[in-house]
Amino acid sequence: PDDISGLTVEGPEVGILVAVNNGHPKLRQRFSFAHEYSHVLLDRERPTVSRASERDNFCEVRANAFAAAFLMPEEGVRQDLSGLGKGRQSRATADVYDEEEAIRGERRTPAGTQDLQIYDVVQIAHHFGVSEIAALYRIRNMRPSMVTDAEFERLKQIVDAGRSKDIRAGLGLPDPEEYWRRREFRHRFLGLALEAYRRERISRSKLLELAHMVDVSTEAMERMVDESGIDLGKDPDTTASKG
Repeated sequence: PDDISGLTVEGPEVGILVAVNNGHPKLRQRFSFAHEYSHVLLDRERPTVSRASERDNFCEVRANAFAAAFLMPEEGVRQDLSGLGKGRQSRATADVYDEEEAIRGERRTPAGTQDLQIYDVVQIAHHFGVSEIAALYRIRNMRPSMVTDAEFERLKQIVDAGRSKDIRAGLGLPDPEEYWRRREFRHRFLGLALEAYRRERISRSKLLELAHMVDVSTEAMERMVDESGIDLGKDPDTTASKG
């Protein structure tokens, strides 16, 4: 059901099993996996089913906080914001020693230059592979907070209205659903290609050709072949029998 985002169970036959709702958007699924990982670490003594209707439950609140911190480490978010020219203190001081005495210098940040904008939130969300709303809440909950309550509400309204999608497209960032779906396809495609090569259904040159179709370089593919130990020593350019 849509109300369930994931579940975690443990037993002698299956070990630890985590599942998330395949009907949810890809970014939400990623967050759900991190959420369930919290249950693996902290709530393993009993099965857990993560329901939206129970989001106020302590274990669920803790798991959500864990997932946000796991996917968006505070220091990483601050560094990323700094790289965007945001998150600086309004006033910074430094004592400079000139071989005789220390002289205090002070720098003030121009008013308004540190105000977070929706395009900042979109870039942070893309960088950490989360939704814009998850990124916005993470930024708000850091201490000291990077946004005022008024700024948070303004940005949340933009996200809730779906306008951040246009910002993402304007910045040339991929749609999250398509991006993660394409990544999922690529690893399955390459896995099947490697298995076909192992079974001698395709040649090495065909394997490299397939890799190029999903933007994997020859060098990267050859490393995968070498490290997986499936190269049977056949001539790379020999066409495999169709069997």
